[in-house]
Amino acid sequence: MTCDQAAPLLAASADGVLDGERRTTLDGHLAGCPECRAALADQMAVRAWLARTPDVTVPPDFRERVNARIDGGDGLLGVADFRAWTLRLAPFAVLLALAAWLGVGASPSSTSTPATPSVAAAGAFVPSSAADWQRNVSGNALLEAALRPAAGGEVDVR
Repeated sequence: MTCDQAAPLLAASADGVLDGERRTTLDGHLAGCPECRAALADQMAVRAWLARTPDVTVPPDFRERVNARIDGGDGLLGVADFRAWTLRLAPFAVLLALAAWLGVGASPSSTSTPATPSVAAAGAFVPSSAADWQRNVSGNALLEAALRPAAGGEVDVR
């Protein structure tokens, strides 16, 4: 048994509700694992503390008051109700989707490539050149452009 397999059994062991076979397997693991023995000791300490804690009596109308506040949507819960916002924003989302589908506001594509600087023509990636952004650029070219010094100085990439 591994520690990951033993972890869910520790609380049941501390409560004394572990069946015989799993108890035997856990005891075998605990014999050789100080971390799980410490975790079991922690579980038993928590169980003992909870046993010493007095029971609290809950007022009879507590449940009704909590449910009334939840159903009323008072405060932050009313503002953060995603269902109400979803219903209010649905028509706007439909209009945006329709506009995107129809291509409203789309700029006409140009088949001609604008003139590029001589560095871009030589195959290097120039971030300020629109032509470089319109073609497929390798990840290495992007990295080189990001690391290239602005004034021609050397960049230490160590």
